[in-house]
Parts: sequence; C-alpha cells; structure tokens
Amino acid sequence: MGQGRLVSQLLLSSCLVLSYGLFYKAVLAVLRRRANVELMMSLAAFGSAMQADLVNAAMVCVLVALLEAVTEATLSFVDKRLRSCITVPVTMVALADGRMIEASDLKKGMTYLVRVGDAIPTDGSVVKGQALVDESRLTGEAVPVFKDVGSKVRSGAVLQAGFLEVDADAEVEASFQNRIQDAVREAKNTESHTQEVVAKFAVWYTPAIILVAVAVAVAQKNLTQFLVIIVAGCPCAILGAAPFAHGAAIAVLAKRHNLLVKETSALESLARLKWLGVDKTGTITTGQFALMNMKCVASEFKDSDVLKWAASVESKDNHPIAQSVVQSFTGCMATFVANQGLPQVTNFTRQGRCGVMGSVEGHWIGVGNADFLSTEDIMLDGEAMTLHSEWSKMGTVLFVTVNEKVAAVILMVDSLRTDAQATISMLRELGVEPVMLSGDKGPAAHAVAAKVGIDKVHFGLLPEEKSALIMEASWAGAEVRPLNQRGPRDVGFVGDGLNDCIALANAHVGIVMQEVGAQAIVDAASAVLQGSLGQIPAAIIVARRTQRLVKANIALALAINVTVIVAAALVGVPLWLGILADSGGLLTVLLNSLWPLSWKVEPAKGSGPKKFKLETNP
Repeated sequence: MGQGRLVSQLLLSSCLVLSYGLFYKAVLAVLRRRANVELMMSLAAFGSAMQADLVNAAMVCVLVALLEAVTEATLSFVDKRLRSCITVPVTMVALADGRMIEASDLKKGMTYLVRVGDAIPTDGSVVKGQALVDESRLTGEAVPVFKDVGSKVRSGAVLQAGFLEVDADAEVEASFQNRIQDAVREAKNTESHTQEVVAKFAVWYTPAIILVAVAVAVAQKNLTQFLVIIVAGCPCAILGAAPFAHGAAIAVLAKRHNLLVKETSALESLARLKWLGVDKTGTITTGQFALMNMKCVASEFKDSDVLKWAASVESKDNHPIAQSVVQSFTGCMATFVANQGLPQVTNFTRQGRCGVMGSVEGHWIGVGNADFLSTEDIMLDGEAMTLHSEWSKMGTVLFVTVNEKVAAVILMVDSLRTDAQATISMLRELGVEPVMLSGDKGPAAHAVAAKVGIDKVHFGLLPEEKSALIMEASWAGAEVRPLNQRGPRDVGFVGDGLNDCIALANAHVGIVMQEVGAQAIVDAASAVLQGSLGQIPAAIIVARRTQRLVKANIALALAINVTVIVAAALVGVPLWLGILADSGGLLTVLLNSLWPLSWKVEPAKGSGPKKFKLETNP
C-alpha cells in the first residue's frame, strides 16, 4: 500500500514538473477564451488524474515534453544545416599592425590581414596584396576569383592562395554574410499562406473536437473516450505540417541552389508561379559589354584618336557601357600605362540617360545614343545613319561626336549568360511565361529576347513602368482591379539593379541577382540569387514538391486524427492508443518534412537546352 502511494506521488510529481509550461499556456487559453493544443492536452492529463489513472496522466505529460524536445531538435538540425551553407565562422582576426582581435571587435576603417585558408570576416576593399578567393559559398561559382588592390571582397569568401590586406567597409554585424543570415532567419519566422489557413482552421477545429469528445462521452457515459478523442484530435501534427517542410526547403535552396528565400510566402508563390518578368542587362545578359565594331565616319580623324577621346570622357561615368568603352581602349594594362594613360577631361557634363560630354585635347567630345544626338541637335545622316540602322539589330549603338559632328559609330554587345537560353526553355516547360521588362531600346531588347527565346518584350521602361506591368499581370483574368493592390495571380520578377527595386518589391517573388551586395536591392527582393540564372527553374521544382509534401503532411495528420476519433466513437479504444496516434502523427510529419534536405535538382546530361530533373539522395 505504501509502495503504491509512493508510485502515485512520483507520477503526480512528474506530471507537475514536466507540464508546468503546458498548464500555464492552458490557463492563458481559458482566460483568452480560445481553445488550443495546450488546453486539450491539459484536459487529458487532468481527466486521467481525476480517474485515478496516474499512469496515463503521466504518459500525456511525458508525451508533451518529449514532443517539444523532438520539435526543438528538428528545428535545430534544420537551422544548423542552413547556417552551415551561408556562414563561415570567424572568431579571431589579424590586424595589419600585428594585433589579434575578436571578430566582433572589428570596426569599419580597420585594416585586417587575410592569409591562405582564412575566411574573410567582413566586407572590405583590398589595399595591398594579390590573391585567389573562393566565392563559391556566395555566388556558386567554383572558379576562384583574382583580387588585387582596389578589388572588393565580401564576408564568407575563403582565400585560397596569396595574401591580402583589406580595409573593412563595415563591422561584422553589418557585413554581407550577416545580412543574408539575418534575412534567412527572418524568413523562418514568417508565416506562409498555408500556415495562416491551417491556423484559422485550428481555431474552429480545436473547440469542435472538444464538443465531439463531450458528445461521445455523454452518449457512452465513458470519460475515457472523452480523453481519447481529446488527445487523438490534438492538431499538433496539422499545425506542424507546413513550417518544418518550409524550413527544410529554405535550407536546401540556400545550400544547393544559392537562392536565399527571405519569406516563406515567397516560397509558396514560387511554387504557384505562372508569369516571370526578367530584366535584360545584368540578368539575361552578363552586364559586361564588349566593343564589337567601330567605324570612323570622319576622314579627318584617326580611329585610335576618336576611341581615345571617347574613352577619356566615358572614364568620368560609372555606367557599365561607359566602363566597357574605357576598357576597350585601355586593353592590356601594361601597354596602357606605357602610353601614359588617358588624356585629361575638363567641363564634363552628363545629358540625362542618353550621353556624356567633355573637352579633351582641345576638342569637344560627346558619346551617346541617338537620343543624345537629338538633344544636341546633331545631324545623323549618310554612312552613320546606315550603320545605326544595321547595327541596332545586333546590340547597343553609340555615337562619338567631335566638335558637334558625328565622327564615329560604335557597336557595343552585352554577352548573354551561358545558361540564359536553357533557363527560359525550362521555365516554359514548367508552365511559367517569361516576359522581358527592359529599360533598353527596342532593337537591343528584341535582339536579346530572340536569342534566348522570349516572345513578349516590353522595352524603354522606367522603374515605375516595370512595376505597373507586374501589377497588371497579377490581375490577369480578373474583372475588378483595385488600385495599388497586387492581384491574386502569382507573378515574379528577376532583376539586378537599383532601378529594379520597385518591381522586385511589388512582385509576389522578387529575385535579385546578387553579385555586388547593394543593400537597397536586397531589402526590396523576397529572394536573393547568388548563383547562376539556371537555378531559378530548379528552385521552382523544389518549391512545388515542397508544397505537395505540405499537403501530404496535412492529409496524413487529418487521416490519423479522424481514424482514431471515429474508432473511439464507435467501438471505444484505450487511452494509450490515442496517445500513440497523436505522438506518432507528429513524429511522422516531422520526419517527412526533412525530405527536402535530401533533394537535388541537377541538369540532365546531353546537348541542347538543359532539362532539369529531381533526384533524391539515397
């Protein structure tokens, strides 16, 4: 008798110790008049104790504590997998003056050393040395990148060969790596549309289960079946069906596809994507222009002189085309330095988006497009007009004017990304309509679109016009279109520049091709792509399979709950079976949700456009 009382006291004590948090949350649910999981499990524990069934009461409490521990372990596992693929831990940093400090003490403006094997602790500019830097964690590019004086480096990259002294541009907390880590952490804490729907469902599902349990208990005059239905009907597995799978999918997209999804709602929109706007320069193309042809139409000037003057004026501008013109003249750096560099430019002026002007070696030099000529009232005729008509179909045409007369015509071509055509082809196979939204002129935009297989092209767009087209596409098929609201059709946009910020923010899925770390662009986007354009179709496949997995989880959890509830109502089942059904359902959902961590999406072998297939690691 004494031993039985001791066992009872131990079981009762274990219930109180293990379930203090459970009971506290149940009390809050009562005060708020909102039934929840904690209230249902507390009722089951108290009901068993009232029946003097302390063993089952203890089982309920142990179950709750165990499931909380398993849930935390699962989340921790996914979190570690995620952090391991986007961060390279740096604890100590060597400064140029020989001191060693903790990474957290590294301040903006300090000069630090990076040796072979070291991870770069924070973003900065190289002030001394040369090195090969592995940026594969950041960009997905396996080939090491050469860095020397003046080059920018980003946190998370690893130095493979050489030596660098770097001026820190930001503290470790504000570095590129930490910003990305914070964005992904925020993504895990956001709720997707599925989670919101399930949460609303649980609001009425939970009290409905309690009412069913009461009705069955009254009809059968059996309190045990009340407890069975309460435990078996607990929506733990239903509520966990989406967040665990989404967390695992975010981790695998970051690790294998270099796509950092900042919002779980964006992951769902990616799965439902039907329309994708793509920028041209820097997205479909590399953004690195090359001088493909040049024709001097003024016989009094040499080609080399005209190009030198044009490069001098363009050296004062930061546009990618301007930088390419400069590079086309400078060529080999040793030859450039031997020739004493570019001549001095005075009275430099910029004519909006269409051109630049300045005085070079006694000549008034202008470089720009056809609009630039119109703005300056410079006549375009003869051979220059013919070249413009022919070359505009192949790329971007620039005019060099000397003393307000056209002296030369230049053809600049922006090279395509190697995977652009295969990406567009695969998007179509996935049922996604690609549409080009470009600020460039019509001929250049249509030429690039034709090469990659894009049929619909919108050109000459301002940033707000790109955003308007995205909003319009989201309302396709709808009769009523509220102003300044995004429509129900899931649309996306892929861009790379500050002029894309509005479009990125207004799309359901805004993907930025992140290669330089501009914070405003990253903030506007809902996903950051640090790898190749071809990862976008792969990400869509992962997102769609994740959504199927979430639906399977919900269906499985509901099936288990309904089966045990019906059995309890018709034939009666022991309480331990209800406990097993609840714990087994949640554990099954948790394990099933880890499947995305084993998924790989790789291009199939063979020639022609790449096709993607989903493979699962054994």
